[in-house]
Amino acid sequence: MSNQKYFYVREGKPEGPFSLEELKLLNLKSNDFVKEEGADDFHEIHELPELSKLLSVKHEITLPQYFATMDIRLLAWAIDFFFAFALYCIFILLPILAFTSGSTRTMYVLIGLLAIFPIQFISTIFLECSKYQGTIGKLILRIKVCDTKGLPIGFARSLWRNICKILGFLSLGIGFFAGFFSRKQQCWHDKLANTLVIKDRLT
Repeated sequence: MSNQKYFYVREGKPEGPFSLEELKLLNLKSNDFVKEEGADDFHEIHELPELSKLLSVKHEITLPQYFATMDIRLLAWAIDFFFAFALYCIFILLPILAFTSGSTRTMYVLIGLLAIFPIQFISTIFLECSKYQGTIGKLILRIKVCDTKGLPIGFARSLWRNICKILGFLSLGIGFFAGFFSRKQQCWHDKLANTLVIKDRLT
């Protein structure tokens, strides 16, 4: 921790890097924006539990304020599907083309295509409750899944959230389209699972 460097925002401009001891001498307030060197985004000091303790500032959980828009979420889904399809081509389609022929080949290709969806479904459940809080597409676009307090979700909530996505498909997309009319960009499955998809302040 002693070697960690920090930046803070002064009059709208980032300054630094500063060591922890130098940061203490600045007499920063709880609502001053700080980030560790190498971090993506600035946060108010009271949002950072470890730094709050070191600077003798009361740690407070700030509710999410920056929500991923539906177009960004759709793009994240498209990226995920692209990666899933690429894996299908490499590990399923190529071996099928190499070792089968005729009607058997067609059958295996179709079965392989259908396998993309359950594989993506299962991987999404585990990735959204992992330390990454999101799939590959979400990581690339710097958005993540959390509960309504901004905290990571567990396996049970991630499972329920993804099961509830079925309602979006059964409603012919209305459940997903509803996110455009929600202030917090929540689709039906987000509301049923009490989850949000949030983004960094600077994205």
